[in-house]
Amino acid sequence: MIVMRIMKSTVGVCFLFFLLSEAIRCEGCWKEERDALLGLHSRFDLPYSWDGPDCCQWKGVMCNSSTGRVAQLGLWSVRRNKYSTLNYSDFVVFKDLKNLNLSENGISGCAGTEAPLQNLEVLHLSSNDLDNAAILSCLDGLSSLKSLYLRANRFNASSFHVFETLSSKLRNLEVLDISNNLLTNDILPSLGGFTSLKELYLSYIDLDSDLHIQGLCLSLKNLEILDLSANDITSVPSGLSSLKSLYLSNCLLTSKSIFNISRFTSLEILDLSSNQLNERIPWHQDWFKLKKLEELDLSGNQFEGPLPSSFVNMTSLRKLEISENHFIGNFDSNLASLTSLEYFGFIGNQFEVPVSFTPFANLSKIKFIYGEGNKVVLDSHHSLQTWIPKFKLQELIVSSTTATKSLPLPNFLLYQNNLTNIDLSGWKLEGDFPHWLLENNTKITKALFRNCSFTGTFQLPMRPLHNIQTIDVSDNTVNGQIPSNNISSIYPNLQYLNLSGNNIQGSIPSELGQMSLLYSLDLSENQLSGKIPENTFADGYRLRFLKLSNNMLEGPIFNIPNGLETLILSHNRFTGRLPSNIFNSSVVSLDVSNNHLVGKIPSYVYNFSTLTGLYMSNNHFEGSIPIELAELEDLTYLDLSQNNLTGHVPSFANSPVKFMHLNNNHLSGLSKRMFNENSSLVMLDLSYNEISNNIQDMIQDLSYTRLNFLLLKGNHFIGDIPKQLCRLTDLSILDLSHNNFSGVIPNCLGKMPFEVEDFDLLLGYFSGWLGNRHYWSYSTNGTLHLPNVQEKTNFTSKKRTDTYMGSILVYMSGIDLSHNKLKGNIPSELGNLTKIRTLNLSHNDLTGQIPATFSHLVQTESLDLSFNMLNGQIPPQLTMLTSLEVFSVAHNNLSGPTPEFKEQFSTFDESSYEGNPFLCGLPLPKSCNPPPTVIPNDSNTDGHYDTLVDMYFFCVSFVVSYTSALLVTAAALYINPYWRHAWFYYMELASMNCYYFIVDNCSKVFKI
Repeated sequence: MIVMRIMKSTVGVCFLFFLLSEAIRCEGCWKEERDALLGLHSRFDLPYSWDGPDCCQWKGVMCNSSTGRVAQLGLWSVRRNKYSTLNYSDFVVFKDLKNLNLSENGISGCAGTEAPLQNLEVLHLSSNDLDNAAILSCLDGLSSLKSLYLRANRFNASSFHVFETLSSKLRNLEVLDISNNLLTNDILPSLGGFTSLKELYLSYIDLDSDLHIQGLCLSLKNLEILDLSANDITSVPSGLSSLKSLYLSNCLLTSKSIFNISRFTSLEILDLSSNQLNERIPWHQDWFKLKKLEELDLSGNQFEGPLPSSFVNMTSLRKLEISENHFIGNFDSNLASLTSLEYFGFIGNQFEVPVSFTPFANLSKIKFIYGEGNKVVLDSHHSLQTWIPKFKLQELIVSSTTATKSLPLPNFLLYQNNLTNIDLSGWKLEGDFPHWLLENNTKITKALFRNCSFTGTFQLPMRPLHNIQTIDVSDNTVNGQIPSNNISSIYPNLQYLNLSGNNIQGSIPSELGQMSLLYSLDLSENQLSGKIPENTFADGYRLRFLKLSNNMLEGPIFNIPNGLETLILSHNRFTGRLPSNIFNSSVVSLDVSNNHLVGKIPSYVYNFSTLTGLYMSNNHFEGSIPIELAELEDLTYLDLSQNNLTGHVPSFANSPVKFMHLNNNHLSGLSKRMFNENSSLVMLDLSYNEISNNIQDMIQDLSYTRLNFLLLKGNHFIGDIPKQLCRLTDLSILDLSHNNFSGVIPNCLGKMPFEVEDFDLLLGYFSGWLGNRHYWSYSTNGTLHLPNVQEKTNFTSKKRTDTYMGSILVYMSGIDLSHNKLKGNIPSELGNLTKIRTLNLSHNDLTGQIPATFSHLVQTESLDLSFNMLNGQIPPQLTMLTSLEVFSVAHNNLSGPTPEFKEQFSTFDESSYEGNPFLCGLPLPKSCNPPPTVIPNDSNTDGHYDTLVDMYFFCVSFVVSYTSALLVTAAALYINPYWRHAWFYYMELASMNCYYFIVDNCSKVFKI
């Protein structure tokens, strides 16, 4: 009885204690912990709110299911401002806290360690500002830690003493991650004290000593997971008999250094991706010992040949990743024995994948197949017969190429009903679009059939598909009309629809506007026609990307739905004025180019500061450019070319614009201050306007920018070419042709590189994936991306005007100063432009000789110096220009022989030299060394002619010789006074003697 009473009283006390604890708790979490969490919210300035009475349901909070206390707390990357010091006192109230994540918060030190967290087992402090000293204070007293994550802090090579200290305090530590720190090999010996470690992550810490790593492995015999990725190690460590996971990606391993892998008989995961394994797989006979291997990653190497037969022995493999290698052939029986395989990735190889998929017939567990970039082939007719697969795929991503004109749709797809993602793009499949495939797979979320050669009409499944979010049937030959009856009910959750590049006809159904979740719609490059009803997209509040370009749509532009960010209506037949709501508050990019729109560009564009790209080229817009455009804070791309705009170009001194196309208008002037030192201009095209300014001020403004392309062709610019132009050291194309520039060519132009330095950045701009938000569209996974739509411009080279676009434009470089009034000599410094591809100085008034330094223009493809007043010889060294395709010095005053008729110069005809009467040599008909004339002796007529010719030449030579003698004598007497005195003395003496001689003789004669 006494015992029973005691038990009853004990139960009662426990029950009372339970009631008391429940009273303290507040509907699922403890009140004191809830209050502490709210305090943390204010101190950490969390970017999200914590609402509701049960704090266990809050974001980042997990509680113990039995006690209701906070057991896990995730506060990673929540600081909006730098959080310098972590105070453990803020967390003492959480008695059961075992997992605390404070990564990415800028923590540089810790306080409050006098009241440590006794039960804490897992601590995340990665991506903070902790250094060697701070980490000791942050870990003081946390002896219960089992997992410690310190990656991406500020540790360095001197941290070894820190980890020696920690190894004596953290005896129970099983997981240590110090990746992404500058630690070097010196850190390895100090890690040997963590004898309880089971997981060690050392990626990206600048290791390069295999010997030090080997020594560490001998100390840590209990390791099960070792990550040495992204270090300069050349061999596989040994001595870890318990190792289950080994990560050696992005190291310096070669094919020979992986032979000893087979000694890790307990391995379950092996990652050898992105190494230097560049031979056929050296599968040693001992590799069959890896019978427990479940995941193998060999991607990103240079393996060659077919799949090795050793794969047959790896019957436990669940994941095999061999993407981005040079494997060839087919799979055959090498896959048949991998009956446990669930994931197979072979992207970017040279496999021949049979369209029947029979190599996968025995893989009953396969769920994920990723094989983009291989070749699909038509296999035997026997294989094409219907076979029932054992597997149920979830994702089939095999967009590939094929040499066959048409392939049958694989029969095994008839038996798949668990697909969530399928991509058969590029397969050239025959027949109609397989709407039945979507109907059979009710879980499908993404279906991509780009460039599959599907025909027929775009039909809808018989029942609604609630899970599908993405459908891409672009670049096929689908015809007919877009279903207008129930597309919104069949695809109620569709977010991305791409039907571009087909033969779809008819009008755009108004029911598309009822698809409330649709945010990307691309119907471009079809044969759609008619007017778009005013309210078609009015209710599409989720629509963010709409592309209807390259159709035959006409009439006024419809009302723009709220929330639309990108609208592309180019290459249609839209008429009238822009609707008043086209620049609604969410528009980021607007393209209405190549239509028949009229009126002025509305000035209220200023109210919509989100605008990043504006494309209105090739319309009939008139009036001036609104000053409000230059005040948009996010405007990156502006194209108003090929319109009827007039007036002055407003100042863009405070604009972030990078690309400005104002060419082919009637603009007449520039603002006083066009740009400033903060301008980020890359392209400026003012060609073919009526601007008559002196460009001195504009070039002065541009000298602060990193301008790459300056095109001022076809205006009325006057004055000298300013020397400030030479400050634009990033220029790669300069076109000042067809203007009224005078004066000389600045010598400093020859000191400019005319070569793109930041090539990757500019290639990104001009290939459409960086900065050019005009072509933003929404990818199939919901993220924003830029398809390959290219920046372009016109430039004259090789005597023709071409449109350079994308990467070709980035490679292009040239100077065109033709059709001006430039005078003086050609600067010899222009010969230093060794990277330039086009140099055109034609149709000017240049004099002097062609500089011999032009022989250094080794990459020049077009050199035009025609229609000037150049004289002298053509430098024979120009034959060194082996890249020349066009060369012209026509219509000058050149003389002497043409360059030697060899290599590239043997391809130039007479037109390259015409208009120079004193030139000789090939390809001209005039020879520089004519053969001597042979005259017969038995012709009386010819003899008489020879006599006349000889007499003529005798007289001419006598007169010339006599005159020359007199001139030489007079010059000598004029120069030398002594000779002059002697000459006159002797002449006087001779004349006197002659006089007296005549007088004496005459007197004698007269006497006689």
